[in-house]
Amino acid sequence: MTREMRMPRRLAGSTVQALLVILVMLFTLGPVLWLIASSVAEPKDLLSRPPRWLSWPPDFSKYRELIAGSGDGARATTLTESTLRSFRYAMGNSLVTSCGVTFLCLALGTLSGYATARSRSNTGKKLIYLMLLVQMLPVVVLLVPLFLILSKLGLLDRLGMVIVLLSAIHLPFVIWILRGYFQGIPMELEEAAVVDGATKLQVIRKVILPLSLPGLFAAGTYTFMQSWNAFMIPLIFTSSDSTRTVTVAISMFVGRHYTDYGLMSAAGVLASLPPMLLAIFFQRYLLAGLTAGAVKG
Repeated sequence: MTREMRMPRRLAGSTVQALLVILVMLFTLGPVLWLIASSVAEPKDLLSRPPRWLSWPPDFSKYRELIAGSGDGARATTLTESTLRSFRYAMGNSLVTSCGVTFLCLALGTLSGYATARSRSNTGKKLIYLMLLVQMLPVVVLLVPLFLILSKLGLLDRLGMVIVLLSAIHLPFVIWILRGYFQGIPMELEEAAVVDGATKLQVIRKVILPLSLPGLFAAGTYTFMQSWNAFMIPLIFTSSDSTRTVTVAISMFVGRHYTDYGLMSAAGVLASLPPMLLAIFFQRYLLAGLTAGAVKG
């Protein structure tokens, strides 16, 4: 086949690949773009038939309402005024919950991951697979027994209990990620530190942790995003504005007789900013950590 005959085939293949990439990007980014467009659109544009895909000029009043807490008197309802206050509380609750779960999972996951990585018997490997097997259980299966137990103990509607429950859910995967990184660190480095008089905790703090920073960033980023996006656990085990997280607060924008879709979209955009920025800044560490945890045996 001559060079002139191969050129059209290469051009056709490149064109097909470009079209597939564009379709995947539209499928992935389409809902996000529609969410942003809805957050700056007028209510009449969101409910019009056919729908208006872009409202001009954009209306940023809904963001001012959510951040400053000043409702629009022309369209403010009891639902809107109550959820404005709840949303601001919920953002702080989600931040506290996500940071608490991340800290707890990293602290326990580091010790557990190191122990299973350095185990000389098959017990460590069997234990890690057992934890992953338990994590495969649907969370909804555990909701009823957990609710009954915590109700009898008087621990419902407590932010600390939500942190403990989410930590128990995400800890096995964090151990799996960190275990993969610890297995990649040569044992000779630890043995040299022990010869110099370092204890096990000093070895972990001065040798293991500095060499495992990409894995720690990956595990922390994953845990923070998963905790921030958690919905079922906060929905079942919290019931007041002082403990609701942002995902539950956004669902409260849906009223019985009226739903402010623009305000809900603006709340969704604000709620998605922290995990999105975290994923952008630590994308390299996140991908490297997940890959390392997947290929290490």
